[in-house]
Amino acid sequence: MAKELSFRLAKLMKERNISQNALSRATRISQPTINRILCEVTLNPNLASLVALSNFFGVTVDFMCGRESKNKADNVLTSLDEFAIKFKSLSDSEKLALFEHIMESHKETGLDSNCVDCCGYLI
Repeated sequence: MAKELSFRLAKLMKERNISQNALSRATRISQPTINRILCEVTLNPNLASLVALSNFFGVTVDFMCGRESKNKADNVLTSLDEFAIKFKSLSDSEKLALFEHIMESHKETGLDSNCVDCCGYLI
């Protein structure tokens, strides 16, 4: 993963003509962390860093790690279809546990009532 991540990050930075410092400011990932990823010193960056980089460049985390295509829309649709199939197979208690986990893990993001209503509807 490290070599692929380093390669893809460098390529995306070159395509966007963005420096390590500018990327650091845009993603709130420290410049030394970005440098360690590029130099393959950091072999397994934390998920928050991978998500921030992926979101900035408009690609998936899997793409950054070398596991799928760059086209985020295709990958998202496939992921959503797979999720829908898996979600439908869950029991009511498993759906409730999933909903509770989502709510607990996202408290700090300040979910609004629309999100809560939507997630509650799924159960």
